[in-house]
Amino acid sequence: MLAIPSFNDRASRLLTLTAMVLMCMSTGCSIDGFPITTTDSSVESSRSSVRQTDARGIALPFVTPFPDRWSTNNDGTSYEPCTALTDAELINAGLDPTTVEDIAVANHQTARGCIWYFHGGPDAGLLSHATGNRPTFEQDIKDRSWYEVSYDISIKRRHVLVDSRSATACMTTVKSGKSPVFVRASKLFKPIGREAVCQRAIDFMKRVIDRMPPSES
Repeated sequence: MLAIPSFNDRASRLLTLTAMVLMCMSTGCSIDGFPITTTDSSVESSRSSVRQTDARGIALPFVTPFPDRWSTNNDGTSYEPCTALTDAELINAGLDPTTVEDIAVANHQTARGCIWYFHGGPDAGLLSHATGNRPTFEQDIKDRSWYEVSYDISIKRRHVLVDSRSATACMTTVKSGKSPVFVRASKLFKPIGREAVCQRAIDFMKRVIDRMPPSES
């Protein structure tokens, strides 16, 4: 399935990036895809020229520093997971829009999407929604033996995969355009059980599936 960093992985990466940024601020080096704060007007101009809207012209819920956030790694569908729902709709889904994070931690990353906390912060759980061109949906179907639980469902007449490799996380995946789009719910603290976590992923997929372009061969 499309690789997505776990909460602990993301925390570790962010700590590493922070350390690298601090070191580079003192030595003058640079990190590809991770801009360092500077007063250089040319850098500020470059940042402002980075695309900040989806295919419909709707602004992302954050400012991305990555000029290749949209790339050949994730252009199989025009669907933008970060702007599929309004803030009001996210709140209705149990998520806190103010906690949104870009799933990308580097330029030209395969996964394109967002992460939100449910109301209540880390204790309440996490939900990520993203797309990427590799692996394909067809490859996802054939590569499920490493999950503890896998089954298929139909949502709005579309084929959806439900996969879980632990009782604290579950993923739903559908094909849009030529690429898979997934919803991953996790609840590490105060677990609520696999069935409830999967239901969160399924419920969110029901909310967004009509917003996605249909599958293409």
